[in-house]
Amino acid sequence: MHAGLQVLQKDVKPFYQDILGFKVERSFALSAEESLGIFGIDSPVEIVQGDCGEVNLELFISDNQRLPTYNHNCITVSNAQAIATSALQKGYRVHNRKGKAGTTYFISDSNRNIFEVKNL
Repeated sequence: MHAGLQVLQKDVKPFYQDILGFKVERSFALSAEESLGIFGIDSPVEIVQGDCGEVNLELFISDNQRLPTYNHNCITVSNAQAIATSALQKGYRVHNRKGKAGTTYFISDSNRNIFEVKNL
């Protein structure tokens, strides 16, 4: 199983690789024809695929900014606070939510993809 996200090129290294630990496995292009057939978007797109912890991600590189939504992905890690601190230091939005099980961090990239980051 994998998750596909529309992201801005400027976030691939500083946000996905440096903060979330994304490991690039391969990159490839989807033609405009295939993109239109699958997603209804008549434009070619570069895709970077790899692992982010236990999750395989396909990052669809696009200059189009998304509107806010409730969509998010949750990752469980051993260092949630360190990830949140790193994101803050690099200028990304972080919201802390304190609960009975501890603090959960909601971290957003520049294209409003939200990650709920919890400790194991």
